[in-house]
Formats: sequence, C-alpha cells, structure tokens
Amino acid sequence: MRTIVVGDIHGCYEELLHLLTKVKLREEDCLISLGDIVDRGVDSVKVYEFLKQRPNTIVLMGNHERKHLRQTLSYSQEIVKLQFGDRYVEFLEWVSRLPYYHETENAIFVHAAVEDGIPIHQQKEEVLCGCTAGEKHLEKLYGRTYWSQLYSGTKPIIFGHHVVGNEPLIITGKIYGIDTGACHGGRLTALILPTFEIVQVQAPKDYWHDEMIKWQLPVMQAKPWGSYKWDKIQAICNDFKTSSHREVVAFMREKQKWVNHLLSFAPTIILKVEEKLTELISLYGQDNFKKPASCFSYATLLYKANASHLTVDFLKETLPTPDKWLQVMNDLEIRY
Repeated sequence: MRTIVVGDIHGCYEELLHLLTKVKLREEDCLISLGDIVDRGVDSVKVYEFLKQRPNTIVLMGNHERKHLRQTLSYSQEIVKLQFGDRYVEFLEWVSRLPYYHETENAIFVHAAVEDGIPIHQQKEEVLCGCTAGEKHLEKLYGRTYWSQLYSGTKPIIFGHHVVGNEPLIITGKIYGIDTGACHGGRLTALILPTFEIVQVQAPKDYWHDEMIKWQLPVMQAKPWGSYKWDKIQAICNDFKTSSHREVVAFMREKQKWVNHLLSFAPTIILKVEEKLTELISLYGQDNFKKPASCFSYATLLYKANASHLTVDFLKETLPTPDKWLQVMNDLEIRY
C-alpha cells in the first residue's frame, strides 16, 4: 500500500484533483494532508468536502485550521467563514477532531515543525501546527536557525507550512518540506511513500492575490460592527479609506457616518439620564435612589450624573460599542 502525502492545499481544489490524478491515486492508498487545507485559495469548501468524504484519508491540524477552531480570525479566515456560510459550525466540529501528527513505520508527519530530542507524542501542539506561539518557542530555542537543520531523529519528518520554493526542501532520510506555495502561484506537491517519489502540479496564478481583492467588500459587510469598540471601528475606517477598491471606500464612508450619527446623540443621552435621575431622587430621595436605579441598563450613568457631570468621553467609555450605545438609547426611548 502506498501513502500519498500532500503539502499545503489552501483551497486549491483543481490542483489537488490534478495532482491525485497524476499520482494515480487508488482506493487502497492512504492519503495524508499535512494541514492548511483552507484559506487563500478559491475552493476551500470543495477541498474540505473531498478530504472529509474520502475513506483512508488523514488530515493534520495546520495553523490555519487552528485559527478557525480558536476563532482568531484574520482576513483569509473571515473569507472562508463566509464561503462556508451555515456549514461553518459543521466545519469547526470536524476541525476539532484533527490530529496534530501522524506516524508510520516510514515517517513522521506534521504540519509545521518538531522540537529536536523530544518524542513526537510529547511535542507541543503549538510547535507541531506552526501557530505563532510555536514559532516563538522555536525561535527562543534556536534563534535564526531553522529547526529542520537541527533535527537529529532517525525517522524522516515530512512537513508543510513553510513555503520552501518551487522544489521541496529535502535532506535525504531526514527532512522533506513539501509546501511549495500553490495558492501563491507556485506548485502543489505530493510525496509518495515508501519510495519518496516527488510529484508536482503547477498552479496557473496567484490565487491569494485575487482573493484578497475579490472579498474585501463582503468581508467588510459581514464584520460585527455593533460589537466593535469605537477606537477599533475608527482604526478600520482609517485603514481602508484609501483603498483602491471604490466600493470598499464608499462602504467605509457610510460606516464612518453611522458612527458619527450615533455619537451625535450624546447630548440627548446625557439630558435623558439627568431627567431620569431627577425623577428617581424625587421618588426615593437622595439617599435611597441607587437601589431602584440599579435596575436600569444605564445605572452607571445615573450614578455618575449624581456624583458629577456626565461627559461624552464617559459615555463612550461606559458604552464602548454601538450595540451598548443603541441599547441605552432604546431604554431611554430616544428615537434613532
């Protein structure tokens, strides 16, 4: 039986099919993906479906899968979340069961790296999958020396994660790095065991460059703007106001207007809070109004108004997101 090991696929579904045709994949062959099957390419969902449904297939946890699992989403993950739509939860459940390594008689398979001298089952997950914490750990140990140069184990390590160029990084009998950058217009690489034969297919273009442009507006539209803090919204608006994507610039202008419009209600909020404070004091007295005031969503504002003057800065600090701001406006019956 053969083992077919494939480097970082990153949504390159057509290249995957081409590669598996080229290696003449058979049902009895074990197919191993080294992780990072999604993000950056155009067909992450199709890659997921294929690998999930094929029998005798092992997919390792890559740093991109781990980002999805832990919801530390950067731009490429936000795109894939939109691509999966209602099936995203299903995808996360599947990802949660992915192993961090696989070992056979012929080799050890990981997504990113190993720490030399430590048995594979005792390796840090962060190192195996190549997340930021794992890379910092190795940098602290080895400085600028890449881990593969120091590996002294007897069983070959086959890994992806780090784009090594158009050709695999090979230290015969020791190291086989097979991420050759398919999603960036490079190649998708397979390693066939036990012969250690290399097979590759060429991607026709830099998919990630095109995807970054294509998905800017949908990603911006899908962001949970109401839960973002004011400073974060302002920072995003500033970052994209000079974008070459005109629709994105127009969208960000509208978002900036929305924020400015919300914040323009600050004087009205202050006035309404002070009116409510006067009402509560008249009903319960200066010494007893705090307990009934605590029932309101804007209790902190009432206490502040009683102690000193409310300010716009205090409002923004106490109501740090549009959602919280709108909730208080609604409770104070301020029409938006």
